[in-house]
Amino acid sequence: MALDAKFFRKAKRSNRAVEITDTEAVIPAVKDAAEIRVPLPNRRPLTFEERKVNLDARNIQIAALEEEIEVERKKLMALTKTYKETRTGIPEIVAQNQKVKEMMERRSALVHPEVWVEVIKGLTLKDVFESKRDGRKVDNNSGVYQVKRRVEPITSLYVDIGVAAAAAVVKAEEEEAEEIDAKLAADAKAKAAKTAAAIAATAAPAAKPAAEAAQGAIIGKRVIKMKKGSAVAPA
Repeated sequence: MALDAKFFRKAKRSNRAVEITDTEAVIPAVKDAAEIRVPLPNRRPLTFEERKVNLDARNIQIAALEEEIEVERKKLMALTKTYKETRTGIPEIVAQNQKVKEMMERRSALVHPEVWVEVIKGLTLKDVFESKRDGRKVDNNSGVYQVKRRVEPITSLYVDIGVAAAAAVVKAEEEEAEEIDAKLAADAKAKAAKTAAAIAATAAPAAKPAAEAAQGAIIGKRVIKMKKGSAVAPA
């Protein structure tokens, strides 16, 4: 089990306070339910350089998205102009408008990854809108809510050391496996080339050149020299 909402719901159902140690969160045993222990995450804050890398990458995404939005917005303006002139193309305008809207929402999510509503305690609508001439129209009992946005979510300000270490180990193992696979492939290729060379060496010898073959034939032939004045016997 992880340290999440499910863990705290279990603690609430068992009506037991969660005990926090240096390394674990503990729900004490109750009746026949066993004790539950969950390791606490080991986190450290990101360095300024690490945060800058993340922010720069997100700024690049935002800039690229803004360019796309501008292109699609111009298409929407062109469709609207065509409609004013011809009174046609309403479905295309609706579809293009929805496309631009979705891209704007994506941009907003990139700029402010976390958005929430918070009650401002001790402040009423009257404090916000009160004026000498019209204060009677404001309900003094209404709460005041404020939409808050965060450029960097809390989760991006810390790194889990355990998770990062595990990811580093996995990456190192993958790189080692790739090196082993590459070495095995190279060895197999070299072995195949060696085998092919051995087969070629034991194959039938290549035909000799014509001149060499003719010379060999003459050397191997018996030459009989006839003496002067000797006659050849009739067959």
